[in-house]
Amino acid sequence: MLTKLRELSHLVPAEAKRIGLASLFALWTVSAGCTVETQIQHEPLLPTSANTITFTVETAESTGYGSITSQEIKIFVDGAHVQTCSASPCVYTGGPYAALANGWLIYHTEVTADFDLDFLGFSTSEATSAYDLGATAISQVDRTWKAAEGVTHIPARWGEHTSNSTNVLFQRSDDYDTASPVAGMNDFADDLSFKVNSLLIPKDKIWGRMSDLNLYAYRRAANTDTQECPGTLNSLTLAETGTVIDDHGVMHTANFQDCTTSFNVFSFEGASNTQAFLHEFAHAIFRQADEYAGTTFYFQADNEPNIFESEANCQSEQVTKGRDPTACYEFKTGWWGTHTGTTVMTNGLFSHPWSLESKERQDFWFGAN
Repeated sequence: MLTKLRELSHLVPAEAKRIGLASLFALWTVSAGCTVETQIQHEPLLPTSANTITFTVETAESTGYGSITSQEIKIFVDGAHVQTCSASPCVYTGGPYAALANGWLIYHTEVTADFDLDFLGFSTSEATSAYDLGATAISQVDRTWKAAEGVTHIPARWGEHTSNSTNVLFQRSDDYDTASPVAGMNDFADDLSFKVNSLLIPKDKIWGRMSDLNLYAYRRAANTDTQECPGTLNSLTLAETGTVIDDHGVMHTANFQDCTTSFNVFSFEGASNTQAFLHEFAHAIFRQADEYAGTTFYFQADNEPNIFESEANCQSEQVTKGRDPTACYEFKTGWWGTHTGTTVMTNGLFSHPWSLESKERQDFWFGAN
């Protein structure tokens, strides 16, 4: 339906009425009207019982056929309605939360929005709503959580804990512990909060989809003494986390080349906006391949790959998507793509875009999880 409407978008209102587009528009406002999307997050990412916590909700329109005329954003923390806003972002600071049952803090947002829709001279109004939920552990001041039960992995940011969710465990390298393990854990918590809240959650294609990801922080340290990526996970990691964890991220302070191995262990440098975090995260979690020409492991994902092992595969993808097959080029001997310029997968920063094929790969991944 939307494809047909776009094909007719050059028509003036009189012509649209003549071919009966008014009835199509009425159907469009019901089946494909504007919707609002939302994302809630908390800071610090790893709060203790001594911290206040800031909750931030942002909203966005999911289509270009209308605009939000008004909205109501509500924030709920531990079951209580704590804030109402009429504009995005909506912010609430509360706590400390020292005595919660089981050490959990669950929060969510409820958003309602009114739109004015305008298409080919037809106008209407529409109301829509959105919901997002998160949860985090409230650890003790010494960063222990459920220590009496022997738990060593702290839930940092949970979305929807389902069988399709992907669970990612972050652990610091022992180079964080130069002063002491306590200081190292605190610095690690600060750096991880920056990486997740300033680089991961706000990144396009990931924003608004964090319900498919559950993030944990491990209290024990990995080893990167040899400065060879991605480092060695703490020897107790698998025994203590069992089959709960799907992917592992090792954050270090030393400056060395990062990588991903076996699609489930990746390394990255903490503290700053380096290239490695989003790049290696995308390797391990989304199964996106490198888009640069160099010495690396190239692969074509089974579904919606971002690079192709043959020109024919690349061109077939473009034809299927209604795009120009001549956009395919051999960026590395034997490997083809359509990306241009600097992208996240060519060692770009947060400010650099995903390639079109990478975006389609992420759409597939989030749709399947």
